[in-house]
Amino acid sequence: MEKAEMGVQACQPVRVLHVLGRLNMGGAESRIMDLYRHIDRSKVQFDFLVHTEARPADGETTSVALMAARRPDDFDAEIRSLGGRIYALPRFNGRNFTAYRKAVKAFFTAHHDWVLVEGHMTSMASVYLPIAKAAGVPHTAAHVRSAGVDPGIRGAVTRLFRHSLPRRADELYTCSRLAGEAVYGNRVMASGRVRLIPNAIDTGAYRYDAEARMAGRTALGLPEDALVLGHVGRFDPMKNQTFLVDCLAGLPEQFRLLFVGDGALRQKVAEQAAAMGLAGRVIFAGRRSPSETRRLYQAMDLFVFPSLYEGLPGTVVEAQAAGLYCLIADTITEEVCLTELVSRMPLRPAQAWRDWIMAKAGERAGQKTAAPGGSEPSPVEIRSRCSDGSDFDRAERSARAIQKLKEAGYDVSEEARQMQEWYLSKA
Repeated sequence: MEKAEMGVQACQPVRVLHVLGRLNMGGAESRIMDLYRHIDRSKVQFDFLVHTEARPADGETTSVALMAARRPDDFDAEIRSLGGRIYALPRFNGRNFTAYRKAVKAFFTAHHDWVLVEGHMTSMASVYLPIAKAAGVPHTAAHVRSAGVDPGIRGAVTRLFRHSLPRRADELYTCSRLAGEAVYGNRVMASGRVRLIPNAIDTGAYRYDAEARMAGRTALGLPEDALVLGHVGRFDPMKNQTFLVDCLAGLPEQFRLLFVGDGALRQKVAEQAAAMGLAGRVIFAGRRSPSETRRLYQAMDLFVFPSLYEGLPGTVVEAQAAGLYCLIADTITEEVCLTELVSRMPLRPAQAWRDWIMAKAGERAGQKTAAPGGSEPSPVEIRSRCSDGSDFDRAERSARAIQKLKEAGYDVSEEARQMQEWYLSKA
């Protein structure tokens, strides 16, 4: 090889392939994109392999044909602008295992020039990671981001494929101990083999901004005295948004419920709100860009997150950085309680959630909370100072939370440095 050619190769960045279901605004995708934006892309570049239900007219299942038939996702344009490449596989639907495996093998036979394939879609990682390894990819990694599975047959199939994952991946990653134990098992977690990678965020981007708060609330058409319960996440059974509508029904009139996100169950939740006479108090902001979502956190007063299961929800980390008090289900790992702003509580009785919301709203309004058995603050009494944008305490909470998140390893700048070194070591 000529010296000039060797010099050109030496300047090429190490490339890592991330395998995902889609490239939408989901938690895993958002965290990977945060890392991608902060990593030195002259040294490490990311590519993405996604799964699609699109079917080319000629029946082809090559990546080129699937990409041509697939509708672009939220992050497609940004990925390409950062130098990343996007490929596609057919989605496994429970009936096409042979065809899926054949498509995976054909893909990695043609494409295997990555130093590492990192599988975030762990339901099928035990299939595609060994095939990538056999095709010549030197390193493979499974990255667990959820502590649960869907109910029924789909969940049973997921557990079946995940069972052999520790034997089929070179490296094992997890976002939390709870998620790692749920997928890899306690013995593997105790072995020291699993690398814990926090769901780090760009903490400074969520710092409380009173002007952004006022602008956001105006854009949403909120009354001046509205108390906004915020939730960010896709509409999915595991996110349990119907529970929040039930909670809203027992709260005073000035409470509003703000949903940021989209998904298959959005219409069901909207119908539930309408049937309960709450349509005017529930706001569906829809899917938003990362910058828009950050602004919507500012418009919220409290953050509520009743998921049935999670790995380690990045949205709760984001809400803490924004200085929001957070109430989350006790089904979610304690590892996300990175500051004093987070409270965990059982989902039943729902009245306990309402009591916490009322007490916290009263506390933030400068009112004394009612003693057990006493009367709750009136709707007038719990009108929050932060509804007019003058909540100086929140700015202080946000600043303290950001510092604690950085100390706990949840700032993406530091994580990008560490992961960059890790990826380069694999070269």
